Amino acid sequence: MKNRYIFKFMFIKNSSLHRLTINVKYILVEVWPGVLFMKRKMMVLISSFLSGLCIAFGATVYLMCLSFGSNFRFLGAFLFGIGLFTIIHFGFWLYTGKVGKVLDNKPKHILDLIVCLIGNFLGVAFVSGLMLLTRQAETLKEIAAPIVEAKQNDAPYSIYINAVFCGIMIYLAVVGHEMCPYSLGKVLFASLPIVLFIIVGFDHCVANLSYYMYAGSYSWKGVLYFLLMILGNASGSILFDGLVKLVIRFGVSKKKKEDSNDEYLVQ
Repeated sequence: MKNRYIFKFMFIKNSSLHRLTINVKYILVEVWPGVLFMKRKMMVLISSFLSGLCIAFGATVYLMCLSFGSNFRFLGAFLFGIGLFTIIHFGFWLYTGKVGKVLDNKPKHILDLIVCLIGNFLGVAFVSGLMLLTRQAETLKEIAAPIVEAKQNDAPYSIYINAVFCGIMIYLAVVGHEMCPYSLGKVLFASLPIVLFIIVGFDHCVANLSYYMYAGSYSWKGVLYFLLMILGNASGSILFDGLVKLVIRFGVSKKKKEDSNDEYLVQ
């Protein structure tokens, strides 16, 4: 009788331990990766939202500078660059700054970019929406309206080309800042390409959302043009990154070949 109770107790104990093992295994294998996945996506979203805030601040100060006259356009373009410099300094996620690294990442990086773009748009919409409630709203509307009208009247291929060149400028700003070993060089790389794309009028998909909101321009044509801007920004950045990698690889291979020929001649 005693042995039977002992056996029954051991069976219950072992069964409980088995169920506990199964539950722990389920959590580690099935649940925990999902938690980590959602945690990463949430961090990307928050970081992207902060980037959107910075870009919206840059776009807003640019428009305010234009309201003082065309002579202040260069100042506005320079101040716009402070937004991107802040993003680079803190390592925030900006779509146009991250999309150029597609070739260095796995395909799942594309999902991060989608989340990033959503966060960027939310950040821009947050700042721009609140600014429309302030005393600066009328000035921002007045200055943004002709800018957006010019974009809306532009041809689709022109929008795409301008977006491609903007993607290249952002790539130069971000990667140039990362690669330059000198503090002054980092500042120049993060600033000058931004000033260039603002002065020329290249299309940045995130910054343009701020202009469109200030102008109150909402249409299906605008949606189409934003898709072209998103694609163009990505195309320019990825294309330039691919060409840089090709040049570096060819240069390294050529250098190795020359070194091996020198060693052969010495021998």
